[in-house]
Amino acid sequence: MDRFFLSDVHLFPEPEPHPGREKFISFLDYLHDSFDPGELWILGDLFDFWFEYRTVVPSGYERCISSIRKLTDKGWVFHFIPGNHDFWVGKHFVESTGAFIHSDDYLILDLNGKKVLLSHGDGLGSGDIGYKLIKPVLRSAISRFLFGLLHPDLGTYLARRFSDTSKRILRHDLDKIPSGMQKWVNERFDEGVDIIITGHTHLDTVIRSNKSIYVSLGDWLTRFTYCHMRDGTEEPELLEYSCNSPECRELLKER
Repeated sequence: MDRFFLSDVHLFPEPEPHPGREKFISFLDYLHDSFDPGELWILGDLFDFWFEYRTVVPSGYERCISSIRKLTDKGWVFHFIPGNHDFWVGKHFVESTGAFIHSDDYLILDLNGKKVLLSHGDGLGSGDIGYKLIKPVLRSAISRFLFGLLHPDLGTYLARRFSDTSKRILRHDLDKIPSGMQKWVNERFDEGVDIIITGHTHLDTVIRSNKSIYVSLGDWLTRFTYCHMRDGTEEPELLEYSCNSPECRELLKER
């Protein structure tokens, strides 16, 4: 079986321009057309913001959701770990895509005899103190209820403003994994985890330590990277996707 992992697409609603939207849709079509059904894991921040009111859902994401649904209709299994920008995904997202939602900070799978830890990565290790303090508040039932009282246009506007602020605070042009997260990763390796895959930092890198492997997935804003694992192989591959379809190349040329 083929398993694919990616994170941090940070989709904006159409028709707002997005540097990775066409590549992402092309990538989903590439999986559909080129592989037998496997697993697609998106480790958070698929959307720059997502909130489902009782009778209103975000618009402008129809093409991407349709492309994911085309995969699950073919037999692909779609797993989603919410990130710090889209932790309010709900029933509509699940029904529209066929997603399995995993809401824990991380989960550990046994894949081909190896312990594989998957996480979005927000709040792991030391650092991001302010975010760690506000994270349980943002994700509480009362916060969801109160935000749901806002008009959808106002709620979306405020969320997008907060998203821009949080990216300025949390995101850096990193050339290495933050020390607090690296320490957390090493501790999990000491506990017997073989492979760790996370997003959040937007840095695309693979770090090998003895027999353990840490994959930081990068993003689909500037790097367009994903991880591929295939049953029977010993380690994951971190790859950059380049648009294969003529439609994707033409759209990117126009932008």
